[in-house]
Amino acid sequence: MRTRFTQILVPMLLGIAIGFYGRGLSPNHSPDQSAGAARNPLSFPRANVPARHSSTPNSNLTLDDLSAAEIQKELDRVGDIGNIHERSARFCDLMRRWSELDARGAFEYLNVLAEGEMKTEAMAAVAKTLAFSDPQYLAARVMQMPSNRSRRDIIQELTKSWSESDLHAALEWAEKLPHDLSRKDALAIIREQWASEKPEEASSQISQIPAGDSRNSLITAIAAQWGLSDPKKALEWAATLPVSEKNLATSNLIGAWAQKDPLKAGGYVAQLPAGELQNQAAMSVISSWSAKSPADSAAWVLQFPEGMLQEQGLHEVMNAWTTRDSESARTWAQKLPPGPTRDFALKSYVESTAYWSPDKAAGMVGMINDQGRREETMEITMRLWSEVDPDSARTWLAKLNVPDNLRDRLQSAARTN
Repeated sequence: MRTRFTQILVPMLLGIAIGFYGRGLSPNHSPDQSAGAARNPLSFPRANVPARHSSTPNSNLTLDDLSAAEIQKELDRVGDIGNIHERSARFCDLMRRWSELDARGAFEYLNVLAEGEMKTEAMAAVAKTLAFSDPQYLAARVMQMPSNRSRRDIIQELTKSWSESDLHAALEWAEKLPHDLSRKDALAIIREQWASEKPEEASSQISQIPAGDSRNSLITAIAAQWGLSDPKKALEWAATLPVSEKNLATSNLIGAWAQKDPLKAGGYVAQLPAGELQNQAAMSVISSWSAKSPADSAAWVLQFPEGMLQEQGLHEVMNAWTTRDSESARTWAQKLPPGPTRDFALKSYVESTAYWSPDKAAGMVGMINDQGRREETMEITMRLWSEVDPDSARTWLAKLNVPDNLRDRLQSAARTN
């Protein structure tokens, strides 16, 4: 019996001892490593070991005073910091400082550590330094890294920095990356940068991108930048695109043009044939113009015939105008001649002010002559007023002289909140 018991107990105790011994090893440590090898600073603090203050050997030294060798000694102490947030912050600070002194050394140190949040954050800081000081080295090392989060973050940092200093070199490198999300990220960053610097050159890239969000994003960026610098050339370029892309480019470049010269941009739009392209371009002008001069923008909108485009334009103008000067917006709408345009302008004014000033909005509802629009505006006002001040909303409803069916609808609008 004793022999049998011994045969069971001894292996069990040996396994427990090995397990406890193994806990103290870092992910990259093995029994063959020397006893003096550094612990992995990303591992958790050892049990029952009080966290040591992460001060430098010389307490008078600040982080900026540390040498590369002193930083490595400090990294050995990071694993003893009990608070995960403090440990992560200390680790990132040390790695950032190391990258200022020896960016390649800091990168190689991080690169062999196990993946994790701390490594990823520190790697991003080191990559930012290397991307500025040594992009060719970082580009070569990225090619050798496995596909993981650290690699993707590094590629983004490198691309942002490199495309600002040498756009064509960055593009040549990015096109050699494996066809994965990181390559897609890099090319998108480069093309956006290219569009902001040299939109005419960047337009040559469109044919290399399949139809979809990435292509549309580049068209939008080129159009916006080119519309600011040379709208005439930008319009010539837009005319060469397929219809849907032409409309996208035209509306965006005209919106940018309107920021610089709304009168000329508006004049061009007014001459376009009625249809989707004119509608999109007009809304781009209104959006840019109403933010600067809502009264002038509103006057321009009235040049369009009554209909969807005019209504959309008035709604956009009123949203911008009531934010800047609600009294001027109200006065302008009131002075319009009676009719559908005035009713819609008043409705847009009420809807734009009902949330932040429902009492003011409610006072304008009765001026809307069209019954359908007036009742719809009452419901919107009631719903928004009930969100911010339900008692006042109920008091307003009680004073209204309206048919029972409308009163029921208004009460229902209040209850939905």
